[in-house]
Amino acid sequence: MSSTVYNLSKNVKVKDWYWNLIPWIGFSTATAIYPNIYIPPAVYQNLISKTPNLYHQSRILHEQTHIDRQQTIGLFKWGLKYLINREFRYKEEILAISSAIEYIKSKGLTWDIQSTAKSLSGWLYFWMIPQSKAISDLKNIWEGIKNP
Repeated sequence: MSSTVYNLSKNVKVKDWYWNLIPWIGFSTATAIYPNIYIPPAVYQNLISKTPNLYHQSRILHEQTHIDRQQTIGLFKWGLKYLINREFRYKEEILAISSAIEYIKSKGLTWDIQSTAKSLSGWLYFWMIPQSKAISDLKNIWEGIKNP
């Protein structure tokens, strides 16, 4: 994918005002609920521009991984397991992050492992993993991807 010729999938939607009624999700995150990906308005505008941000593009890949898994497992079962099972939630996030990291590395960019690990170990993901474990796993993912 070229950063100047990025075709946004039809399942990518702008988050409407009512997303702000959900404090932990709101406008600050991308959200995957099969079959759609919901993103903040500013991110959407960037992605449909002539020069979309490659990190925003990687976020779509991340969320599409969740969509694919929801389709395979079933939305209800996936959602329930994601909410109540930390190990499942972590596995799902690592799968999704891996697709985003691979894309970013293929573009010759870097990934902020510290920030991602902090997020994975924080309130947004219900404190699912110690930050040190997330850092270790993310470093292994980064190092396991061959350079383009």
